[in-house]
Amino acid sequence: MKPIKLIVKTKTERYPILIGSNLVSKLTKIFNENNLKFKKSLIVLDKKIPKKFQFKVKKSLGKNSFIYFINANEKNKTQKTVNKIIDILLKKNFSREDCLLAIGGGITGDIVGFAASQFKRGLQFVNIPTTLLSQVDSSVGGKTGINTKYGKNLIGSFYQPKIVISDIDFLTSLPKREIICG
Repeated sequence: MKPIKLIVKTKTERYPILIGSNLVSKLTKIFNENNLKFKKSLIVLDKKIPKKFQFKVKKSLGKNSFIYFINANEKNKTQKTVNKIIDILLKKNFSREDCLLAIGGGITGDIVGFAASQFKRGLQFVNIPTTLLSQVDSSVGGKTGINTKYGKNLIGSFYQPKIVISDIDFLTSLPKREIICG
């Protein structure tokens, strides 16, 4: 079944949201169909993502992709986590034409989107939300941010992704409470 494609238009950007099943197994094909090109990618994954999805993502993206796991929680939604991501990008010699992918809920998208906006004044960013709330809310609109000791989301930017991929298969791995929250 072909995914549903919605287009988000802002004053400065235009990007697709794809909604469907088994999309993470077809990432390279999706990127090609949507004219998203890059040589290297860093995939930032929430540690709670089931291994079967981690395997599908890695297999779909191939050898020039690197994976970094985070504990996606409010305590780690900080500049320290962003710095770790940026450090990897620098060590692996990423350019603005390469890609940073977020795979997780809203916290993951916020952290990774903010890191993408900061690295070399912005590199390509792909958001793959995995919770119901992040699929219908936080992955759309480009809001990114981190917390400080003074409060939540006090540092951030508006940085639009190149594409949002809402694979509904992720929802089957969520506890009932997470679905209700969405």
